[in-house]
Amino acid sequence: MRVDDSVPRSAAPLARHAIMRTGDVDEARHVVTEVYVPHELDSLGGRPLDARLNVVASPKLTLGYLVYGADATLTLPPLLHCYHVNLTLTGTTTATRRGGKDRVVTSGLHNGVVLLPSEDSTVSWTPEATQYVMKFPRGPLEEHLGGLLGRPVASTIDFDVTMDLTTGPGARLLSAVRFLQSEIDRSGGLLDAPLAREQVESYVLTALLLGVRNSYSDELRQTPGRDQPAVVRRVMDFVEGHVDEELSVSRLAREAGVTARTLQISFARHLDMSPSAYVRDVRLARVRADLESGCSEDVSVTERAARWGFANMGRFSHHYRRKYGELPSATLRHT
Repeated sequence: MRVDDSVPRSAAPLARHAIMRTGDVDEARHVVTEVYVPHELDSLGGRPLDARLNVVASPKLTLGYLVYGADATLTLPPLLHCYHVNLTLTGTTTATRRGGKDRVVTSGLHNGVVLLPSEDSTVSWTPEATQYVMKFPRGPLEEHLGGLLGRPVASTIDFDVTMDLTTGPGARLLSAVRFLQSEIDRSGGLLDAPLAREQVESYVLTALLLGVRNSYSDELRQTPGRDQPAVVRRVMDFVEGHVDEELSVSRLAREAGVTARTLQISFARHLDMSPSAYVRDVRLARVRADLESGCSEDVSVTERAARWGFANMGRFSHHYRRKYGELPSATLRHT
């Protein structure tokens, strides 16, 4: 495996996390297999590649930026334990599933493709093609879906082969992935704030489930029944006791025994805010309490904010000032 250090670190997404740059087909196949899934890789006429892979991984998802730099074809057996999602950024690719019955051509920032655990597939790349290449282990994704539905998921999620990235839920999926990537790339970003990273990754999972038509889409979009104020109170109490943990909407919904959509509507009706906004306000209050305590004066505002799940200091300062009428640094000076 060879990484070319002459490439500027800021030249591509996730550039600080480069693990491969090679012209060798066998080496590229080996590295991509290690990160994603076993497959066969062939270049047109056996020509050399200009393959690059930058990647970060967590238990919920693997996010990579992949380039082959040549006409290349990947042949994949059933993935078994994961879903595979490619969002094309430049160039074109052609993907097939179900023995060729599902076929789609993707083009840069227009659409992407989903490969399923139960089916073999092929993906052909043009030399100009670049993609966000993501692996979603079945367990975390199906558990997340169950949280949104309020019940266990018993069967594979049958995603459509493609999605529109230019509008609606598909555009929000692309935006969510870009935000995750940009925050990982940013110095002092999500890699330094595990709690915030888990929250953003959960948002990406939700964006995928809503952004690509699938066998659960109709159920996800159903209008929930009448909610009860007790649901809101139960979640508020839970947040107060677990605010230092990952508190995705799906987890809060599970704790309340309702669907995520019911929970969101309940909070909107009774508190005029979303569950996520309520969690943020509780965390802001915890930061303010830390700042006002006057202890541990050697700990910076940034460290105190990160302790309670805030990774982006610009957004944190904006929300803090809007809530308390002053910047967090001013609160610290008053102590």
